[in-house]
Amino acid sequence: MFLVVSYTAPHSPRKPSEEIVHNRNQHIPDKEKREYAAMVTQVDDGVGAISDALARKNMWNNTVFIFISDHGASVMPNNCADTVGGSNLPFRDGKGSYFEGGIKGAAFVSTPWLTAEQKGMRSPALLHAVDIYSFIIAAAEDKLSGSLSASFTKTSKQTAADDNDIDSGDYLIDVIRGNHTGRDTILHNLVTGPLPSSRSQHYCSSKFPMPSNYAVLRHKNFKLFYGNGLETFCQADFLQKQCIDILQKSSGEREAHMLFDIDTDPFETTNVAGTNPEMVKHMISIIEEYKRGALNAWM
Repeated sequence: MFLVVSYTAPHSPRKPSEEIVHNRNQHIPDKEKREYAAMVTQVDDGVGAISDALARKNMWNNTVFIFISDHGASVMPNNCADTVGGSNLPFRDGKGSYFEGGIKGAAFVSTPWLTAEQKGMRSPALLHAVDIYSFIIAAAEDKLSGSLSASFTKTSKQTAADDNDIDSGDYLIDVIRGNHTGRDTILHNLVTGPLPSSRSQHYCSSKFPMPSNYAVLRHKNFKLFYGNGLETFCQADFLQKQCIDILQKSSGEREAHMLFDIDTDPFETTNVAGTNPEMVKHMISIIEEYKRGALNAWM
C-alpha cells in the first residue's frame, strides 16, 4: 500500500477546533499563536490516528513513515491573504520568502527497519523533498527482494530508470546510511518573466513593482538572491522591518546581489556578496545555465 495524506493545516482561514483551542492550547497567551498551534495539534492528532491504525492492522512493522512540511510557518499579516500565528525564529522570515525561515521545513522518517544507531539521528545534510522518491523506491525494492535491510541496499540508480530527467537522488538514502554529504546545489526559485495577473494576489506590497527576473540559489554553504525581485522578499509591511538591508537601497541598487554564508550566518543577517565576488560570479553562471532550459513561469 502507498498512502499520501496532504493536510492543508496550518493554513488560512484560521479556524481550528474550539475544543483544542480552549482545552489543549489554553496555555498560549497570544490568541493568534494559540489558534495556529491548535491547527498544528490537529495535524498531530491526524498523524497519530494513521500510525495507530497501522499498528492495529499489524502493518506498522512493515511500514516506512515519512512526514514533511512544504515550507516554514506563515508570519505574514492577514492582508497578505494568509494566516498569522507561526514563528520560525531565530531564522529569518517565513512562508512566501526564500530566507531560511521560509524554506526550512520539519521532516522525519520513522520505520522499524532502522537500527538503534539510526533512530533519533539528526542530519545537517542539504536535502530536497524530491529525494523522497528515490528513498521510497529503494525501500520498496528491499521489501520486494525479501530483505528488510535498514541499510537500504538498493538505490535509485539501480531501481529507477537511468534517466537524467529524474530530479530525485540518493541523498536521503545516504543519510540513513550515515553519509551526511547531502546535495551540493538547490535552485530555490527562478523567475524569467513578468508576474502573471492571476498570481498578483500573492504580491502583498504595492510599494514596489512586481518582480520579473530573479533567482534564489543555494550552492554549498552559500545562498544567493539575484535579480530585480529582491524587494519581493519584503512583501508585507509586517516583514519590512526585517529587510532594511534591501529597502534602504535605491530601486536600481536592489538589483544587486545578496549573498549569505548559511554555515556561519544561518539567520541571514550579513550580506557577504562584496567580499566573495568569485562565488557570486560562479553562482550566477549556475543560474544562467538553469535559465537556458527554463520556461517563462512564476512559482
